Formats: sequence, structure tokens, C-alpha cells
Amino acid sequence: MDVTTYKKNTGYSNAKDQVRSLMTSDLCLHLLVFIMVFSFFCFLQFSTNKIADRDGYFHIKFSQLMREHGIIYKLPWMQFAIFKDYFRDHHFLQHILYMPFTFGNLIFWGKCAAFIFAALAGLSFYIILRLCRIKYSFFWVVAFLSSSHAFLYRISMLRVQGISLALMLLCVYFIIKKRYKNLAALAFSFVWLYDGFPLLIAITLIFFLCELFIEKKADFKLLIYLFSGMLAGIIINPFFPSNIESYFFNFGRISSSDTSIQVGNEWYPYNTFFLLKDSAFVFILFFGTIGLVLGSLNKKNYILTSTFFVSLLFMVLLFKSRRFIEYWPPFALLFCAFGVNDLFYNNKENRFVKRGISYCVLSIVVLITGYFTITNFVAARKELEGEPSKDYYKGAALWLKEHTKPGTIVFNTDWDDFPQLFFYNTDNYYIVGLDPNYMYRHNKSLYRTWQDITKGKIENPHKIIVEKFNSFCVLTDNEHKGFIKNANKDPNMRIVYKDKYCSVYSIIL
Repeated sequence: MDVTTYKKNTGYSNAKDQVRSLMTSDLCLHLLVFIMVFSFFCFLQFSTNKIADRDGYFHIKFSQLMREHGIIYKLPWMQFAIFKDYFRDHHFLQHILYMPFTFGNLIFWGKCAAFIFAALAGLSFYIILRLCRIKYSFFWVVAFLSSSHAFLYRISMLRVQGISLALMLLCVYFIIKKRYKNLAALAFSFVWLYDGFPLLIAITLIFFLCELFIEKKADFKLLIYLFSGMLAGIIINPFFPSNIESYFFNFGRISSSDTSIQVGNEWYPYNTFFLLKDSAFVFILFFGTIGLVLGSLNKKNYILTSTFFVSLLFMVLLFKSRRFIEYWPPFALLFCAFGVNDLFYNNKENRFVKRGISYCVLSIVVLITGYFTITNFVAARKELEGEPSKDYYKGAALWLKEHTKPGTIVFNTDWDDFPQLFFYNTDNYYIVGLDPNYMYRHNKSLYRTWQDITKGKIENPHKIIVEKFNSFCVLTDNEHKGFIKNANKDPNMRIVYKDKYCSVYSIIL
């Protein structure tokens, strides 16, 4: 074919121009996705001036202290918890990654960190699809942003979710492409990031077993490199060997069936109707893909089968605990992307491959996706706006900082008061924070006593507060009606600070 004919048929003067045009087109698409994902999470995050979830206040403040003082091995700020004298930071890498965001206003830069890591998770999802040659990757990214308002809310928290999701998605890519050394390095990093690293074991085992039964190949190198990376992460660790004890403690805490300790809502399952409604878009795509795949594919695909079982694993975990909402939608959509790709593009004999039908179906799906994108964004923004004010404990914490000596123990009446108190005032110490299990495992009897006092079951509580908790200051939010009633009747307790959110009592003997 001469140049004139080639140009007439293709619109390009030569093959190099065609390649250059494709590269430019891809670059524009990548840039569009980058801008879209970052803008989406930025607008969502800054739709309110609050930090999503109270624990975020602890993590950004703790990262600042790490930057200023180095690795922290004790948490004296929780005087009656297991971490008082020796702390094993199971989010060590997370706190390192937050350090660059601790040089200015912690709330503003903390929110920047939250949306950046959420966006990186979305970009990881997109990059994996592109590298695996999945068609319509742009649509699947939009589906990622449309999946569930609960997912959008939780991944926007200043916590480990966004980073861990990005690493788990990369884990799948390294497994598929047999990047053994990369997988080992990722496993090492994940151990430092989050004590949920057994999730990587589950993902890798699923791919290993599916390849074994479908392809009749036993890729033991996957397991060897994965476990080598994890073992190195456990041993080459600033908290070794005590970190091993911490892992077992946290695994036991997660799997415990003890309902006598009221922990955070994230540990409890969603109402079934709420979950089906909130994640309706993902459920439709997920079960729709299953129906099409089961009735259409002629050859079993171990990668598709593996992504199905991984998404099924996270669905089961989600029915047990709502905290897995940050993982199930992305992995369910990953399965859908691989399934639809095989269905329409790799299975030429399939009746659904007809171009007219595929474009018709795609148009309907795009309209549905647009609807869920808007509704879930609005719902996620509403939930973010429903978080407690960033000033909820600010006034009381700063008053205590100014009017008490450093190291004074403040009797806080709820464990989830701690993150904001710690954020505004690290001069004082508190009773417990982050998780009531930390106090329960430290001293069960003392925990029950603290619980009885805070629930208003003990009259004239000042004596026990002083004798058992060595505290002469009490901070309570104004919702603890039973405790406040008893404290107001106690002749040895008087209010020294009060605002619309909380009160501070001083004990006078």
C-alpha cells in the first residue's frame, strides 16, 4: 500500500503517526480519569470542614508527634489501657505516609491526605484495568465512584482504608502478571501498614487454588514470595517481637463473639435492607455478570474465577461487619469488569457480541451509572456533614490544657471522646480511647467500674474516680444524662467549664 492509499484508508500519513495519535489519545484519557477521580474525592472531602470519623483526629496528630519525636513506643495518654507502657503501632506505615501532611493546619492537611489516598485507590483500580487490557476502563472507574455511598464515606476517612485498598488491588495485578518480587515488597509494606494483612493471604490463596484446579498449575512461587515478604515485614519491624503478640490480640478482637463490650458501629453488620439499597448498583452488576457469564462462557478462566471468589469473600465479610464495605464494591466491580470483557470481547461465538446489542446495553448501563453517581455522592456528603463538629471537644480540651498541670489524668466518660481530646490536648492523660477492648484487656474489673460510673449507675462517683483512677478532673459530653445527674448531686464535684457540647467537673475533697 502506498502512502496516499494508506492515508486515505486510515487518515494517517504513516504508521508512526497512528501510534503517536493512539498514545496522545491514551494520555488524554489518563489525564481525564486523573482529574475526574481527584476532583470527585476532593469535592466530597471538602463539602464539610469536619474530618470523617473521629479516629482521623488521632491518626493525624499521632503522625505529627512521630515526625517531631520519632517512633512512639508508649501511649501514656491512655492511662488504663494495654498500650500505656508499650505500644505496638499496627498502622506504622500509615502514620509515616501522613507525616508530610503535618506541617500546617492539621485539619486542612489531614483532609487533603484523606482525599488524596482515596483518589489513589480509585486510580489504582483504573490502572489495573488498563494494564490488564480491560475494555471501557473509564466506565468501570465511574462505576467505582457510583458503587455505594457507604463505600465513598468510609474511603474518605482519614484512616487506612484508601491506602490498603490501593495495595490490595495492586496485589491482584502482581498475582495475575506473576510479578513475584513486587508481590513480596507489597506484602512487606502491607504488614507495616495494617494488621489486616491476612486478607492478602486469602486473596493469594484463592488465585493459587483457582489456577491449580482450572489450569492444572501449582504456582508455589506466589505463596513463597508472599509469605517471605510478610515474614520480613514482621521481623524487620521496629516493634518486633512484641508486634506478634499484638497481631494475635487484634485477630482475637476481630473474631470475638463477646457482645458485652460495646465497640464502634463499624464492627457490626448493616441492616440487610439498607445494604441492598445502598449498594444496589453493585449488586445489579455483580449478579447480572454472574448470570451472563454462567450462561455464555465456553471456557473457564482462572483469573475471572479468582476475582469472583475474592469478591464473594468480601461479600461474606461485609455481612459480618460493615467495615468491609470499603473492599467489597471495588472487588465486585473488578470481577464484573473481567467478566464483561471476556463475555463481549474474548468469546467471539457468544450471541451477545453483536455490536448493536452491546451498545444498547452499554447506553442503558451508562444512564443507570449516572443516576447512582449523583445519588451516592449526595448521600456520602450528607453523612460527612453529619459527623460531630470539629470543635466538639476543642473548648474543653483547651481549657484543661490551660488550667491543669501536664500529666494530669482526665476521667473521660466515653472511649470515643479520646481522638479529639488527644488532637487538641496532648498535655493531659485520659482513661481510655480508640477501642474499649484496650481497657477491658488491661483490667476487666476496672473497665466494669468505669462503665457503671459513666452510665450513671453509681451515686456520688467522686470517691471511686479519685481512688481507682487517680483523677480529679472529669470530662463528659452533655449526652451522658445519667452520669451528669449523679455528678450534679455529688457535693464533691462542681462544674468548672461548660459549653453546648460538653462539661468539665473538678473534684474537690
